[in-house]
Formats: sequence, structure tokens, C-alpha cells
Amino acid sequence: MFKRTIFICLILLFLSCSFASAYDKDDIEWEDDADTSGTLGWGGTLTSDNYLIRVEDFNTEGFVSISISQNGVIKEISPVKVGQSVIYRDESNGKDIRAYLDKVTLNIDDWTGNMEDPTAVVKVYKRGIPEMRIEIEVDDDDSTYDPRTISYPYISATIDIENEGDAKAYEMDLEIDPVGMELVDGDLKHHFISIDEDEVLDPIEVKLKIPHYWEETDIDLKVTTKSMDINDDYNEDSEKKKLTIEPAAELVITKSITEEIYMDETAHVSVSIWNNGIYSLNSVTVDNPIIEHLELQDNVNQQLTLSFSPGETKTKVFDYTLKPYKTGEYSVPKLTAQYTDPNGKLQTFISETPSIEVEGPVIVITKSVSPSTVNVGDQVKVTVNVENTGTHGASVTTSETLPETVSFVSGNMNFKDVVNPRQRHTYSYVIRTKEVGDFKLPATTGSFIDLEEYKGEKISNMPVLSVVDHNAVDTIAEPDTNSGNSDSSSSSGTASADSGNYADPEVEERVQPGFEGIMLVFVLGCVYFISKRQNKQ
Repeated sequence: MFKRTIFICLILLFLSCSFASAYDKDDIEWEDDADTSGTLGWGGTLTSDNYLIRVEDFNTEGFVSISISQNGVIKEISPVKVGQSVIYRDESNGKDIRAYLDKVTLNIDDWTGNMEDPTAVVKVYKRGIPEMRIEIEVDDDDSTYDPRTISYPYISATIDIENEGDAKAYEMDLEIDPVGMELVDGDLKHHFISIDEDEVLDPIEVKLKIPHYWEETDIDLKVTTKSMDINDDYNEDSEKKKLTIEPAAELVITKSITEEIYMDETAHVSVSIWNNGIYSLNSVTVDNPIIEHLELQDNVNQQLTLSFSPGETKTKVFDYTLKPYKTGEYSVPKLTAQYTDPNGKLQTFISETPSIEVEGPVIVITKSVSPSTVNVGDQVKVTVNVENTGTHGASVTTSETLPETVSFVSGNMNFKDVVNPRQRHTYSYVIRTKEVGDFKLPATTGSFIDLEEYKGEKISNMPVLSVVDHNAVDTIAEPDTNSGNSDSSSSSGTASADSGNYADPEVEERVQPGFEGIMLVFVLGCVYFISKRQNKQ
């Protein structure tokens, strides 16, 4: 009885061991394509992994002796004819190999009957393994889902499996990873006893609930298969389907502005915000910067803190007007709305950037003097530029005013003409100074009107004219020995300061007195000395 029990245990242990011993050479399914092939003569070889396939011999009856060796040791050798194979089962490593004789050329000599350089075409095949082709199809063409819409509360996925490998699969497990999504219908795990080569399984369908995220999120729906081949080796295949999930909370910001205005008009700006989500949003900070080159006409707080219920729209969150002071086309700055989600991450939403075009003339008047520093009684040229930096022409009229410290000499002090866009007119006149001092010339005043009856007034800058008296020379008094120390120090200080800051050209050109007479006596002496030496000779 004891021996019988031991025998049964050994049988069970044998059956529970590797399935590899349960198949023979006739059960093996080989790969459809050869791993390697070649035309071999006597002693020719092919290599596949660590196996060496060698043509050992030929005979005149068409038999070719082929051996399969591993690590220098012949594992299998047999004579075969065309269409036959030499097969070696490597049970220890679980790899099987097949040398197939595809063609033989003996080249037998008709006279001698001997073979001359016979050849054999040999193809080497490995044992086939199963391989699963996995396709995942979802009900949305672009694989994008929005949990806020009624039409897409769920994700429906269909999974197709085909064994496109070269062998049968056994005991295959299929598992669907929902990436945290809730299963509504179907099964996430399936088991198949076997799948033949090229077999297509019935479609597997699952329905999953769309998850909620606070921002757009990409997830991968993954399907994995694990199967065994005839040698009990595991083979794993997997496929992913990328899904895009829209956020469950979103702020849609609409910022509008008058598209085109004239310089005498105002632009209207309005901002609306819609909570296109299924959650309430609290403490939303909204920042609305003002556009440059337009002046705010209303008292508006440019930063607000708001709260939104699901689906709520707030209109006229900002509503104000702007007055232009410069023509051109301008983009409205983006409005931003921010809140912190329950995960502690700051979410930011930005409006579009509409543009506004401002039309009309822009008149700029500038005034300058040359030179800017003169002596009393000198003449000064005053130049006035009238420029139009806008987009429309205008008729411009200017007028000048002279201060009492100057008098008119010549030139044109009036201007009236049409100034077109990007055009500049210049006129000038000459004045004469009367008094010493720094004077601001009065601004040039101008008025303009265009064909749209847009009109306005402009004034120029006020240039400064410095008038000095270069002919006035300060006289330095001799020190008064009877005066006090303070007066004497004051006089010395003044003289020192004046001597350091002012130089008289006439003084700089003076020559030491008597120098001309000395030179004359010297020259006459030289002439006398030379003439006396000539008389002695």
C-alpha cells in the first residue's frame, strides 16, 4: 500500500511539472518564416542562436546528412531528403529548432557517376510562439470625453483579440486596467483555455464611468494578455488606448471691446464669466489689466474676488469705457481668473485678446530755439514743427505769442494748412532779445478739424531761452586795509572765483613789455659783427 501511495505521488508530481515533457516533435508549431537559410556544400554551416547547423554528407540517391550542434556537441544528426527536416528538442532550455531541406543539387558526372560540388538549400526554423494582436476601440472618434455633458457620462470600449503568432496559446488571462475609472458594465478579467494560431476571439465590451479631474488629463486604458505556449513559457502582450478627459470645472471668459472707433469716440469694454462645470468655485481671483493708449473713463476696480455656482454666468463682471489719445490697432490685454483646486493646485483661465482700431488725426506741435543761449540784443530763430501721427488728415491753425523780453524781427508767426497722416510742416521766425535772464517762450497754440468734423486743440512745449551779457566785466577792487577781515575775505574769495571761471582773450595774447627792443638791438649787433669780419678779410 505504501509503495502504491509513493507511486501515485510521483505520477502527480510528474504531471505537475513542466508541460514541456508532454509534447513531442510532431506537436511543435514552427515559425512561418525561417530564422536563417543558405545554400551549403560539404561542411557548410548555418548559425541560429547558439545552434550550429552543418551539412555533413551527400549521396547520389539525394540524401543529405544534416547535424545540429550546441556548444560543439552534436545534438541531432540524420539523413533527409528534400521536404524533410532534422528536429532537435532542447528540453533543458525550452528551445526547439528545425533544419529543413528545401533543395538538393548533386551535380553527378555522366561518365564517372560521381558528384561534383553538390549543394543543399537549408532553411532553419525556430519553434513558434503565440502573439496576441490587441485592438481597443472606444465610442468617441477622437477619444475625448467631457464629464460635464449628458451625452458622454460613460466610456464604452470594445476589445478585439487575435492570435497572430505562430503557435497555439494556452491558459490565457486577459486583464483590463481601467486607470481608476469605475466599472459600470462588463468584466475586467477574462480567462481562455486555448487560442489557436490566427484565431479571433469574440469582442469584449466594457463600460466605464468618466472620471472627474480639475484639469484636462490624458489617461491610458490598458489591456494585457498573459498566455503559455506548448513549452509552458509565458508570453505577455499589451496595448494602450489614450483617452483625453476634459476638466469637470472650467471658467469660460468672454472679453469684448468696440472693434473700431474714431478719436472723438469712446470704446466700450465688457467682461462675462461662465462656470462651465459641475462644481462650485469659490475665491476666484479675477485680474483685468487696462489697455495702453486708451484712458479709463470710469472708476473701476481692476481686481475682484468672486464665487460661482455650477453652470452660473456672471455678466458685466467688468463694464467700462475707454477714451483714446493715440491712433493705431491695439490688442486688449488678457483677463485671468484663478482659483486653488481641492488638491492645492492653482488653476488659471485666460480670456481671448480682442483688438481695437483707433482712427483719426493726431496733431503734435513741438517748438525749439536756436541758439538757446545768446547775448543781450542777439537774434534767435524760433522753429515750430506741426506733425500728424494719426491716420486721417486735418486742417491745422496755429498762433504765436511773444513775451515782453523779446521783439519780433522777421519770419512767419502764423500757420494754417492741411496736415496729412505721417506728414510734418515747419515754419520759423526770428526774434531779438532785450533783457538778461532765463525766459520760457510761450507755447504755440493750435486748433484742428478734419472731414469727420472731429476737432480739438493742441499746445506745444515751452522752450527756455537764456540771455546773458558777455560785455559786462566784473571789476575787482583793491583790498582795503582799513576794512574788516570779513570784507577782505569776501573780496579775495570773489576774485579767486572769477579768475578761475573767466579768461580774457586779450590778456592771453599779451607779450612781455620791451621784448621787441631787445630783439632789435640783438639783430643789429649781429649784423655789425659780421660786416666787420668781412672788412678785415
